[in-house]
Amino acid sequence: MTGNYRRISQKQLTELQNHRELITDFLFPSYQADQISELNGSYLCIGKTWHAIHFLLTGTIADDQPPLENIVMGGTPLGDVENPDFDFGPARFLNPSEVKEVAEAISKISKAEFQARFKPSELVEANIYPAILWERGGEEELEFLTDTFLMLVKFFQEAAKHREVVLFYIW
Repeated sequence: MTGNYRRISQKQLTELQNHRELITDFLFPSYQADQISELNGSYLCIGKTWHAIHFLLTGTIADDQPPLENIVMGGTPLGDVENPDFDFGPARFLNPSEVKEVAEAISKISKAEFQARFKPSELVEANIYPAILWERGGEEELEFLTDTFLMLVKFFQEAAKHREVVLFYIW
């Protein structure tokens, strides 16, 4: 299961809400289209780090309080909650004001502070997905999580700057 983010306009969100049959094709375009979206910054895949990122930012395994909860576990469902096309619930979105709150909150967390939260034994004890990574508990895992965190900070800052909606889904 990988965590995926897309920056979109309010107009695109409205189109998806009004035409739910378009959601799956929008979220899962061709590989080439995703590569272009990554290059222009409108798509970010954080791989299997989504649960660990949430845990390190909030100290919880699931729900917490916005705005930090909104980075991975929050937002408003896009489409049917029982949508069978998703392994971990429907795609969710944050409106531009929520994106701004997230960007401000996540920007206050320094790289050093984020790294200090990494305690592999706590990730294992909390059964944070994927547990096999945290059992190793080395510098490689910390570096990967830190790089992902820094990409998320930039992603949310850019989305806030452009007053965009952020979609998140786990596939």
